[in-house]
Amino acid sequence: MTGASFFSVYHQNGGKAQPDPVGVITQLLAGVFSILSVDPRRGCLIMFLKRQLSLRRPPVASLFPGFKAESFAFFQDLAQHNNKAWFDQNRARYEEHVTGAFRSLLETLTPFLLNLNPQFEISGKTNGNFSRINRDIRFSKDKSPYKPNYYLYVYDRRYDRGHAGRLYVGLSADCVTVGFSIYDAWRGPKGALQTVFRRRLAKQRELFDKLLADSVRGKRYESYWHRQEGGEWAQHPGLPRRAADWQSLQAWIVRKVHLPNSRAVAESAFANHVERIFKDLYPLYVFTSELGFHLDRGASSLRSMKKMKSSQGNQGNRIY
Repeated sequence: MTGASFFSVYHQNGGKAQPDPVGVITQLLAGVFSILSVDPRRGCLIMFLKRQLSLRRPPVASLFPGFKAESFAFFQDLAQHNNKAWFDQNRARYEEHVTGAFRSLLETLTPFLLNLNPQFEISGKTNGNFSRINRDIRFSKDKSPYKPNYYLYVYDRRYDRGHAGRLYVGLSADCVTVGFSIYDAWRGPKGALQTVFRRRLAKQRELFDKLLADSVRGKRYESYWHRQEGGEWAQHPGLPRRAADWQSLQAWIVRKVHLPNSRAVAESAFANHVERIFKDLYPLYVFTSELGFHLDRGASSLRSMKKMKSSQGNQGNRIY
């Protein structure tokens, strides 16, 4: 367990961030379980300690302030002044209302994320949990130095962030988005979209259709997908309609969109909303990654996925 993850949970004390002892102990236990491969269900004492820690933990969203108007205003102004001089003059705004808001969101979500999957990356590193604001302009016609958005990514720490799917929260001048995404690997070894998702989809289409009905259509999530067509990056709304499209898509996104004038995004309780979305979409994350290896067993797969969905948040039945 890295030093960054050790101190990934904080509480506010007189306006200053201080280590949260409850969060630190929770992180230590999670690290011990991961290193020793200990099943906490087998130890009554460990279960007792974890139960006491959960009882003492402050309510979720006690840290995250929400995305205020200043968060959106930063990107609105950046769109008009996308240059280094302006950014340097407004760096304090960026650190307080963008990166500061995202870091407090991750700290607030950390107990939930580790309960959902203890292998989730929560160290808070740039190019890990957080995107970079700087654009790579070496091979781009657009020489604007800064991106018009910022992201929090949640993914399996045992793999590179771009290897498989991830849960995410994104902020731009126009909206906050929360959802699931998976992209094809652009270079290097093939990613999970090719090696896992396409193969599993061919064998488990009934299960996948059930997940779409329950998690996407049933809860009215927006979806779209991408594919290279004629040398262009084409975007298609909705879900692919043909099996051939599912097998050839190169990116798939499922999300909820929240506008700046939505009162919910500006409140600390928005973290609870993020948790609900992540919980809804976690079965898609499992299906499209190595985590779903048990789904390749055949007829019992639908039953096991239903069990996983009904028991999310219950430590005794997590899949990771």
